[in-house]
Amino acid sequence: MAASASLGSCFSTTMTPHLGSKAVSLEPAVLRIACPRATRIPSITHLMEHLAIPVALQRRNLLKISAAVAQEEAATALGEEAEEVAEDGGEGDEEVVPPAATQNTKLYFGNLPYNCDSAQLAGIIQEYASPEMVEVLYDRETGRSRGFAFVTMSSVEDCEAVIQNLDGSQYGGRTLRVNFSDKPKPKEPLYPETEYKIFVGNLSWSVTSENLNEVFQECGNVVGARVLYDGDTGRSRGYGFVCYETKEEMDAALESLNGVEMQGRAMRVSMAQGKRS
Repeated sequence: MAASASLGSCFSTTMTPHLGSKAVSLEPAVLRIACPRATRIPSITHLMEHLAIPVALQRRNLLKISAAVAQEEAATALGEEAEEVAEDGGEGDEEVVPPAATQNTKLYFGNLPYNCDSAQLAGIIQEYASPEMVEVLYDRETGRSRGFAFVTMSSVEDCEAVIQNLDGSQYGGRTLRVNFSDKPKPKEPLYPETEYKIFVGNLSWSVTSENLNEVFQECGNVVGARVLYDGDTGRSRGYGFVCYETKEEMDAALESLNGVEMQGRAMRVSMAQGKRS
């Protein structure tokens, strides 16, 4: 008993306080450690569940958006087809009429006398139609006419009337060339020539190509007749050329018209240089 009492007292005095201190210090530690560990596991699961829900929702939303976009594209395509049908009038056999092309009403005047200005040219044209604008072109350095012009008319009909009446006509001793500005005529000799060509000199300054043609028509069919003019002054050079269809006509003119007076001066008529009988 003494021994157990001593053991009990020893246990009480040495172990009990020690075990008691351990019990006091460990219980709260176990509780503190166990409680957080016990609550972390459900909190993680709960968090994962909450994270999984938005992902599923996002996938569903993406599917819905894709379906909506596909429906909108299909509706747009149908709308465009409907608009095309409406524009075509609903009938595929109707022809689409293209817009009318703008008609050119600008004329080119070539082989003008060098002394012809815009006002003079407008006066000639006004006998057949009313021009909207007349522009004779001049050399920038010399200020001299370049011998051609552009004329704008109000209609194609006026253009055709001017071409019909003035193209090939004589003005100031020159044969005018008139055509649409965008439709140049093939180059043809202004004064048709043949091998039966006569030189006519000592002409009066007032003699024109028309005058020369009239006089020499008395001897036969004149193919071409022209008086030459100075390019700088526009004045006659006092001589010209006449061409016939046949040699007999040319010989008749050489024999009968040499020395004949025309407008106060006796003409000198001879075979053109290089022409021989």
